Amino acid sequence: MPSLPYSLEALLLGRKREFAGIIPDVVVSEEHENEVVFTRHPVDTGANVSDHAYQMPTVINCQFGWSDSSRLLNSILDFSIFKGLTTTKDVYEKLLELQAKREPFSLSTGKKQYPAVIITKLKTTSTVDTESALVVDITFEEIRFARTKEVTLQEARQKNPQQTASVNQRGTSQPVLTTAGNRP
Repeated sequence: MPSLPYSLEALLLGRKREFAGIIPDVVVSEEHENEVVFTRHPVDTGANVSDHAYQMPTVINCQFGWSDSSRLLNSILDFSIFKGLTTTKDVYEKLLELQAKREPFSLSTGKKQYPAVIITKLKTTSTVDTESALVVDITFEEIRFARTKEVTLQEARQKNPQQTASVNQRGTSQPVLTTAGNRP
């Protein structure tokens, strides 16, 4: 039995491969890159090694496709982000606009849900065979948010709350040129 266009399968079967409300017609590939970086300097014997390593944000490379024929179907669906868009050129413009906004959005893939990503790279090539289609390589990068909190220590909990470092008055210093044999 032939497969339905991916956007219809997603709608009818509840498959959740989408980003910012956009459902591709076809998912050619998905690549998830997870990397841990650690310090290169020596770690003290017995130290907690995890204190010297951190996880980089995930990079997701996807190759998605859209067809001009499916745009016609999406343009008549009331809930489609592509309402009124009938060509793959319109879709590409929408992707460029989304990238230019640089605002986080969610990404659902076959492997994982990412609550906050941005598009860092878009790449597409048109040939004689793909002129009526849009096949685009999209690089998404995960955004990680941190919560900071300002804390004020009570003076009683500080070691020396009124003491500050002393300032040494040494006057003006002048550099002196020396040679290996003549030291002042």
